[in-house]
Amino acid sequence: MKFFIALFLSVLSTHSLSKNIDDVRVDGLVKMLPAKAFEVIGFQQDQAYNSDQVHQAIKKLFGTGYFSDIDVLEENGVLIFNVVERPSIGELEIEGNDLISLEDLKRGLKSSGLEVGEIYKPDSLNQIEQELQRQYYALGRYSAKVELQVTPMLRNRVKVNVNISEGATAKIVHINLVGNSAFTDEEATRFFESRETGFFNPFSSADEYAKQKIQGDLEKLRSFYLDRGYLDFQLVSSQVSLSIDKKEVYVVINIEEGTPYIIDSVALNGNLILPEEKVLEQIKQKSGDLFSRKEATSTMDRISTLLGDEGYLFTNVNLIPEKLGDHRLKLTYHVTPGPQVYVRRITFSGNNETTDEVLRREITQFEGSLASHTKIQSSKRRLERLGFFGKVDLRTVPVQGTTDQVDLNITVEEQASGSIQASVGYSQESGTVLGFGISKRNFLGTGNKLSFNASRTNQSQDYNLSYDNPYFTVDGVSRGFDLFYQVSDHDNDDVEDYDLDVIGASVRFGYPLTDTQRLSFGLTVKETTVALGSDPSNETLSYTTEHGDAYDDLIANLTWTDNDLIGGVLPTNGYSTKLSFNLALPAGDQQYGKIDLTSQKYWNLDESNLWLFRLKGRAGYGFGYGDSDELPFFENYFAGGSSTVRGFEGSSLGPKNSYPSGSTESSSAIGGNILMAATAEFIFPLPMVEDHKSVRTSIFLDAGNVFTENCYAGNDQCSEGVDFNEIRYSIGINWTWITPIAPLSFNFAQSLNSKTGDSTDFFQFQLGTTF
Repeated sequence: MKFFIALFLSVLSTHSLSKNIDDVRVDGLVKMLPAKAFEVIGFQQDQAYNSDQVHQAIKKLFGTGYFSDIDVLEENGVLIFNVVERPSIGELEIEGNDLISLEDLKRGLKSSGLEVGEIYKPDSLNQIEQELQRQYYALGRYSAKVELQVTPMLRNRVKVNVNISEGATAKIVHINLVGNSAFTDEEATRFFESRETGFFNPFSSADEYAKQKIQGDLEKLRSFYLDRGYLDFQLVSSQVSLSIDKKEVYVVINIEEGTPYIIDSVALNGNLILPEEKVLEQIKQKSGDLFSRKEATSTMDRISTLLGDEGYLFTNVNLIPEKLGDHRLKLTYHVTPGPQVYVRRITFSGNNETTDEVLRREITQFEGSLASHTKIQSSKRRLERLGFFGKVDLRTVPVQGTTDQVDLNITVEEQASGSIQASVGYSQESGTVLGFGISKRNFLGTGNKLSFNASRTNQSQDYNLSYDNPYFTVDGVSRGFDLFYQVSDHDNDDVEDYDLDVIGASVRFGYPLTDTQRLSFGLTVKETTVALGSDPSNETLSYTTEHGDAYDDLIANLTWTDNDLIGGVLPTNGYSTKLSFNLALPAGDQQYGKIDLTSQKYWNLDESNLWLFRLKGRAGYGFGYGDSDELPFFENYFAGGSSTVRGFEGSSLGPKNSYPSGSTESSSAIGGNILMAATAEFIFPLPMVEDHKSVRTSIFLDAGNVFTENCYAGNDQCSEGVDFNEIRYSIGINWTWITPIAPLSFNFAQSLNSKTGDSTDFFQFQLGTTF
């Protein structure tokens, strides 16, 4: 302390060991309240004090962090503390951060005491700089620099500038595995998220070093060996070295593989509850098999689920491995079932719009019955498939005071289930698209769907009013209605010139077969009017001459669906299949039928839901019967374009029509009564995109065409039957963005086997939705 403080204390200690004071005063306070200061000092009037107590008071005041200097003196029986407060932080400015969000940085700085209004503590700045630097190092930014600058301000305040230069992410040049002999480096590291930099991954971030990513890869390496029986596997060490310029990273992983273990025998013990034979059925690994930790974990889950379906929800299954000689292994699964429990009550929360009834009818686990693990998980899956909720959390909670009862608490996070859409778009296949739609998948919280859609393109106008009640009866029988009106003018597209007016209505009923399967049937009444152009083709003129140009039809429909897709508009998992049969009944003017099959499936290539593989197939067959031996030309299938084979112009593939001699019209696609189309897609994330729920990129391979069984006599551009040599192929890249206004899709596709007469199109895009 200053000289006169020491002098004062020395005089105090020389004259007496303690001395009474009349009062205590603190001068210089600005931010700290006097009451708080007196509380810290702890002196009272007429209290005896000595030098040690004064030292302790000064130490406590400094300990608050408020003061940069403290003087103590005695004047006329008054002990005076002259304090100088530290400045407060008046402004905090952060610049240069892109990798770490501003909110996350401010949250971290606040936890370190660096926030507007807080006391400025110079000693903590160096620690804050080092911590920020460490965070960037963990992200692979070894060239990052963090500087904190402090500028004085008026009224005892300072401005703190946090200047960040994030630098470039260091690239992984080489990953070297040392000690492996059973597997090559490529085999052992093929599941790594980290990859060596190379020519074939310029758009991937896999070669960017990050400490957390490497730690995860080390766990994947351990799992790789344990899943192949190497129980003695040891991760000895891992080293990361940098190049001089801090732009290149070299990773060395030292391991000891050990020897794989073979299963000698498998046994069960504990309280099995069920017959031992039934439990043993859940164990797939047998004597002589190579041990796999992954399969052992799956076995424990299957046994827990088996007993959980009998009400033993809290079954605990442990694996006890016993190492024998010659690297053989005895596996013992110890089962502790716990008490058999019943579900007392099922409660819902978070459903502010959706009624409890809508949720409860999806629950396959009932109150008052034995708890079943499979039924509880099935209930969760059914709620997720509704599409009303962004998140479904299901918890079983033991009832206090009992050992055989649980409550099932279901928390949902509602997401938007309705939309009003007014869009203006353009597609190369349909031209300008004007659309308006209003849709509510959860109308008034009842789970019913009501929608009205209207659209207009250069070739068509479509209007549709639809209503669906998925629970028309308590057994899950659905009922729906449709009213529709369509006007088409094919004068300016690749289809022959004719106008088509369609108006009708339909009713349908659906019956649930399983959780995912449904059988629907319905009737459609529609009126169709055809107006041919000034120079019609032989095919259209022939049909209208024989059947007329106005038709009243009664169409029966039978549809089977199996849908277990998860993920909404851009699915990430599951499958869907739809098989439908439409038959124009003899009571109408036309007799024809159509059979359509569409199926798709997604495979997750990792647990992130970002790397996916998708297969999609579509097939259709139309036929005439009774008085007609062909499908009406306006019911034909078409191929080419964004919905079938990209890289070819929309509706341009397949058989061509013919014209009478002397006609000036050029042949165009007339479609066919047979459709075959398939798509294979590899879906991957772009590193610069954060919202992968609304953005998707894929590499695709398309194949397909349409064929006909009825060619007009003399048409040399039409051949009857399916010719697999006429299947067209294309390959390309798709980018889709679900914008707040409307879906936006770009396709860059190259035809692989186009032939003379085909119309190809390398770039296709669509903005807006055609209803």
